[in-house]
Amino acid sequence: MRRGSEMNRRPAYIGTCKGNDRCNAAADGNLRVFKRIASALDGGKGRIREAVEAVRDELGDGVLHVAAALGRTRVCAYLVEELHMDINAAAVSGQTPLSYAVCSDDNVEVVRYLLDHDADPDKPVYHGCNSLHIAVAKGLCVMVELLLSKGADVNSMSYCGTPLNVAAMENQGAVMKILLDYNADCNKEYSTIFTPLSTALCARSLSCVKLLIKAGADVTTKGTHKFSPLIFAANEGLTDFYECLLEAGADPNVPDDEKFWACDQPVSWILWRGVNTRSLKLSIRCLLLKSGLLPIEIAALENRRKDVEILLRVTARIPSVPDWSVDGVLAYVKSIPTDEDDPVYKMNLADLKLEGNKAFKKKDYYTAVKFYSVAIMKNANSVDATLFSNRSLCWIKMGEGNKALIDAEACRLFQPYWAKACYRQGAAHMFLKDYEKACGAFLDGLKLDPANAELENELRESLNSLTISRGTTKVSE
Repeated sequence: MRRGSEMNRRPAYIGTCKGNDRCNAAADGNLRVFKRIASALDGGKGRIREAVEAVRDELGDGVLHVAAALGRTRVCAYLVEELHMDINAAAVSGQTPLSYAVCSDDNVEVVRYLLDHDADPDKPVYHGCNSLHIAVAKGLCVMVELLLSKGADVNSMSYCGTPLNVAAMENQGAVMKILLDYNADCNKEYSTIFTPLSTALCARSLSCVKLLIKAGADVTTKGTHKFSPLIFAANEGLTDFYECLLEAGADPNVPDDEKFWACDQPVSWILWRGVNTRSLKLSIRCLLLKSGLLPIEIAALENRRKDVEILLRVTARIPSVPDWSVDGVLAYVKSIPTDEDDPVYKMNLADLKLEGNKAFKKKDYYTAVKFYSVAIMKNANSVDATLFSNRSLCWIKMGEGNKALIDAEACRLFQPYWAKACYRQGAAHMFLKDYEKACGAFLDGLKLDPANAELENELRESLNSLTISRGTTKVSE
């Protein structure tokens, strides 16, 4: 499922006020009627605010949420200025009046009012997403401009990245231009590997890729376990993307990082778009070859002649390829063993999991990762979060903290109410010495499983590490 689309599908107001005159009056914007109902609701007790705050529609939204969502500025002003209701109050869903209001360009007046009266544009409403992420996902340029002009954080982070990531994911070029005009960081990473450029490539948005490159997006691969734009383009057959990537400095002579592409790429693709069969087979093939491939080799493996023609002109000759021509490269890759030749690929899912568990017990973590990775790729359409959990633990044992975090975050996305997913995420953050985020993950796990002593101990340990790192007093036992 596309994560950005989850935000994009959220309408301005989806509740109903059937049978609820109090909500109806707020929804209609009839301030006179609403005031009369509010007074009657209080019954002369002098506690009108408390009485009005208790009113909810069928979805748990309060009257301020309803009024804001439907652009009823006068009702909002009465609730905020006369009744002194909390302008940042969260509904049952976690939404705020502002996050509802920004969902429609018709609500500019009420959004401006809310922002002028201290509504927090950076308050997360779900999975770290805030009002700016929502407006960006919907492509509402007016709202995005208004939020940014009122101080919204252009680089705020959510479960699907920064607003720039969301714009790339949803192919919102006009919104992306606004974000870049407000100095959005076009190279900011999240989940250790994703940048706006990599997101735009995943979304197959050539216009967004060009915008990001013009703004200074890095097209090179620096260090290990980094997303290589050119490798991804070759993997996915993005023929039209080669020119702008190569002109911007992408190096066709840098092979893919085998460990990254074999083990992390499927996670990334599942999170963004789901794995298609062609890409799935290529990923498994790369895993079983145990060696890095150049973009031209990847294109040739999938018999993409046009891609090979383009890349041949810019790629240094490979010594092992006797005939350095399009036909020669295509013929060469046919001699490489295929995924079907490896017995691991032929194993069924249950056996892959079993052998992975056996390898883990033997402390053969590399082999365990291989089995879990193939199992993940073969099971891409019906995700098994336990595989990501197990592989995350393997990465910890192997000293690969960033990879452990990637798998832990994937695990938690697929099973958000599983305490062990929170535990894995916290453990990865601890390994990376990000103690504040570790505390948050362990605390989330304890909320899901209050009796879990292991989570409680880890939370205490992470709190101690955090306080020590800040030079404050250690948490008592």
